[in-house]
Amino acid sequence: MYIQRLKTSFLMKNPDRQHVVTQHPGLTISYKAPVIRPEGMPPSDGPVSLILMDRFLRIQSVSAYKQFPLQLPGSYLGGHLFEILNVSFPGFTREAVLSEINNNGSWSGALSISLTENHIFHGYGRFSLMIDEQEEPNAVLFALFHQSQSPAVHDELHRVENKYQVVVESLSEGVVLINKEGQIETANKKAAEILGIPSPGLAGMAIQSEAWNALRQDETKFPSDEFPAIVSLRTGRDINDVVMGLRREKGDEIWISINSRPIFKENSQTPEAVVASFKDITSERLAWKKVQQSEMLFRGFMSNSPTLAWVYDEFGNLVYANPLFMSRIGLGEQDMGKNIYEFTDPVVARRIMEKNRQVLAHGKPVTTEDQLLLPDGSEKYYLANWFLVPGKYGMMIGGHAIDVTEQKSAEKKLQLMNERFTYVVNASSDAIWDLDLQTNEIYRSDAFCKISGFNREDIESTLQWWSDRIHPEDKLRVEQKIEQNMREGKPNWEDEYRFQHADGSYRFISDKGYTIYQNGIPVRQVGSMQDITERKKLESQLLHEQVQKQKLINQATIRAQEHERNMISAELHDNVNQLLISSRLFIGIAKNTPEQRDELLDKATNYLLMAVDEIRALSKRMNSKVVSIVGLKESITEIANNMQQHRHIQVELDVDERLSKRLSSAHQLMIFRIVQEQTGNIVKHSQATEARISLQEDGGDVLLDISDNGIGFEYAQSGKVKGIGLINIFNRVDAYNGKVEVDSAPGKGC
Repeated sequence: MYIQRLKTSFLMKNPDRQHVVTQHPGLTISYKAPVIRPEGMPPSDGPVSLILMDRFLRIQSVSAYKQFPLQLPGSYLGGHLFEILNVSFPGFTREAVLSEINNNGSWSGALSISLTENHIFHGYGRFSLMIDEQEEPNAVLFALFHQSQSPAVHDELHRVENKYQVVVESLSEGVVLINKEGQIETANKKAAEILGIPSPGLAGMAIQSEAWNALRQDETKFPSDEFPAIVSLRTGRDINDVVMGLRREKGDEIWISINSRPIFKENSQTPEAVVASFKDITSERLAWKKVQQSEMLFRGFMSNSPTLAWVYDEFGNLVYANPLFMSRIGLGEQDMGKNIYEFTDPVVARRIMEKNRQVLAHGKPVTTEDQLLLPDGSEKYYLANWFLVPGKYGMMIGGHAIDVTEQKSAEKKLQLMNERFTYVVNASSDAIWDLDLQTNEIYRSDAFCKISGFNREDIESTLQWWSDRIHPEDKLRVEQKIEQNMREGKPNWEDEYRFQHADGSYRFISDKGYTIYQNGIPVRQVGSMQDITERKKLESQLLHEQVQKQKLINQATIRAQEHERNMISAELHDNVNQLLISSRLFIGIAKNTPEQRDELLDKATNYLLMAVDEIRALSKRMNSKVVSIVGLKESITEIANNMQQHRHIQVELDVDERLSKRLSSAHQLMIFRIVQEQTGNIVKHSQATEARISLQEDGGDVLLDISDNGIGFEYAQSGKVKGIGLINIFNRVDAYNGKVEVDSAPGKGC
């Protein structure tokens, strides 16, 4: 039979006596308050004996007065009260009394104790529960009252109460008694020390005053009408563990935890007084604030951290997770504390539990790369670190993960680019090279072996090996060009040089490079080499052919000029000169023959006019502006008319006038010269009586067709053109990317 769990109380209420109970390590003290005697008890009555017991009702000490004939055996210490004394409670069972103590902290009422077979003590008893600092029961005080006591007993009780008063004064908590007017009646030394007010100054101070400069726990103003003692006086309720801050006169702040208990008179519902006890929690408050600040910093940091963070216990329950983790997994605050199998896929949960067990088993961090399927269906890659976290109830497993999705994507792209690069390098005939300018080491692709003829094991990965094989006439130029580009900070360079092949011959190389700079300093070059030996041979051959062709053109030009001069000379000699000689002859005869003078002068004049016409026609043929002034069709028509009038050759014309107008002046002049040249050949060589000139458009091309019914000629099928006239025609057409076809044979015309 013992006290198991008692109601926490600093004030033990008793219908016949009030006690203020305060806490002290290992000891609970009752401080006497004004005595309120139970109904029927004489005013002079007081306790005749005090018995102190532990919570199991085992006797620890007994204070008995002479007037009380209580005879206890010598071994009563440690014995159970009801085994040492035969106590009965009229109207109550022992179990009911103990239940009252358990529930209310005290019991008082009439009792009887059998002292001997014929002597029974009848009186009043009071059981008061005492509690320790943790508000747990640690002792029970049993007081016996008798109706007849001498003054000596009161003196002894007063002495004992004084002794307890000394103990109260030495407590580590402040205790104050507040009357019903809200003024402090008395206070212990610790109260004065905590409040920073001398003990005499506390007496009479009003509790409900703004002068206390009280603060709530959130450091806002604490209204005086809400002070715990004032609330207890107003409501008659116990107030527990109220945290209050006070700004003292010297400017510093103290923080206290307050409990208040109302004191009632018998049969009264209104508190007569209040006992308040408080302890200094300033250091705890500062420590709490530091912890709170640390927690705020931690939560602020974790809330803004770009990493996922979490803590599991060994059973897989989610102990902590930062907001990013919660949002990525799709969890809410209600999911905190749940087991991992409750909010994720079983396969994923098993994988996570396996990592947790691995960390717990070896005690070492584990780094993993995981793929996470988000609630929206997208995938993310994370680099996670799992580690041990010491906890209050054992080791836990914490972790944080960095989103490496972009890095993984970049790696995949880089891998794909490397594959493509490899394919391109293998498929290309170019030799790819990569030069580290800090070490002068160079990488060359396999194509370089094909270009240089060297086996890979014979090729040194140095710049000097390459430089030594450049042709001596090209080496200095190439090296100076590369160095100049790097001095000027240019990224690109290219050059052509001769490189010594493995067989000793030199191959022409086209080399292109790109320079990479860091802080203006060249650190790397990449480029490609191409064997252009065949191209160089073709260029040389083409150049030779162009030179030869130019020589032929020059020769043809000279022959054409000579031909033109000869033609002019022949025209002047055969026509103009003959006409002028005939005119001169007629004028000479007219001088010696007066009778025929007029006739002869008319003939001379006609010959002179004919010479003028011949000179005019010759001039017109030589003038290139005639076509642009007269027009292409009209110029060709005039040639045809001259052939008919002077050479008696019938000419059929078929000229597209719209086409002739759309042609440029250069094309019109070219066509006119070709017609002029070929009709001249017809007149001089063909012995033709008929000719045909056609100028039409054929599928976007200009088609000029000139034919005759003359004697023809043998045209060489080798393509070699003979005759200055035809050479001129071919050169004119070739200048405009045209083509000439000659179809002629002896006796078949042209």
